[in-house]
Amino acid sequence: MYILYYLLSVGAVAMAMFADLSTRGVGFLVVMALLFLFLGSWNLLSSRVESQRRPERHIISPDELRRMRELAEQAKARKAGNDGGEA
Repeated sequence: MYILYYLLSVGAVAMAMFADLSTRGVGFLVVMALLFLFLGSWNLLSSRVESQRRPERHIISPDELRRMRELAEQAKARKAGNDGGEA
């Protein structure tokens, strides 16, 4: 989608340069070119940020994290109990 904004920006600049327009028309096209350039850059940046975002299904809730810690502590205690009995 950002490519469309960039193409619109280039088109507005080309029209401002080559069309037989008044000063207001040229000013309007320059403003539109800058607006399209800003929108294209914003869209490109937001798509890059969105692609690096972690999926929400990978985020662990505090309750799930607590449960995993308790299981790890129990496994560690079992292992320590088994190792202590053999020595």
